[in-house]
This record gives sequence, structure tokens and C-alpha cells, in this order.
Amino acid sequence: MRAANRLSQVGEAAGMNVPDKTAYAVFAAQYLLARRENPILGLKDGLLNIHLQAWGRRLFGGCTGYGCGAAFNFLALLPNGEVHACRKFPSFLGNVDTESLANIYHSRAAKNYRHGSAACQGCRLRLACGGCMAVVHGHGGRIFRDRDPQCFLD
Repeated sequence: MRAANRLSQVGEAAGMNVPDKTAYAVFAAQYLLARRENPILGLKDGLLNIHLQAWGRRLFGGCTGYGCGAAFNFLALLPNGEVHACRKFPSFLGNVDTESLANIYHSRAAKNYRHGSAACQGCRLRLACGGCMAVVHGHGGRIFRDRDPQCFLD
């Protein structure tokens, strides 16, 4: 199965252009319509749930089954021992050379990532979406406070 994944403007991608929320909403609708005839196209981006809900379709669990999976059901381990909440942007949680992975996973920092952005807490789609903190970071936003800049939910 293949799934579309949004670009985080970090590292070599920092200077790349990404669609605004209106253009992304159009793409998301086209992607979901194309999926009807090509079921190999998977569901990953939680923002797709905006259209699914509007169309009366069943929601899916976002990029990892529960909205954003940063420090929830995945971590990124770098060769130098650093552990990050997400592979798509700098999200340092600790270092396995100096502390256990269990302590890192249960740390306050990891819990902050699992809690997500304050801007999404009251959203009806929070458990199926939560936006993408890597995209927020790539747009220069505050990951624990700001809404995903490509979120097209009114």
C-alpha cells in the first residue's frame, strides 16, 4: 500500500514550496476520489478525515492509528543515540547512551508530543487527526500551540 505524505519544510526541503490549505484541500479530495478506483492508495494524513467526515464516510486513525504518532507509536533513533519524537523534524527527547528508552518514552517531553497542539484539543477530529507537528515546525510555527497551517477544517 502507498500513501501520500506531506512535506515538512526541514533540512534540504526547507526551501521547497508547499500548497496552502486551499490547494491542499483540493488535492486531498482528488486523492480520496482517486482511491475509489485505486485502493492501493493508502490513508495516512489525518487531514483527509476532514473530507471523509463531510462526505459521511468512516474516519481512519490518522498517520498512525491515533492522530499524530510522534512519541506515541514511533520514535526516531539516530546513530549518535539521540531519540526524537518524529523522524521528520528535530524533536529531541533524550539519548539512549545516557538513559533508558523506557525513561525517554515516558518522559514529560514525550508526553508533550503525545498531547499534541493546544490548537487541536477542542477539535472534533482530534483523535483521528491532530495535524502534523512536523509541518507546523517547517512553517515556523509553535508545535505545541499552533494549528497545522494546511488544516482546512472551518
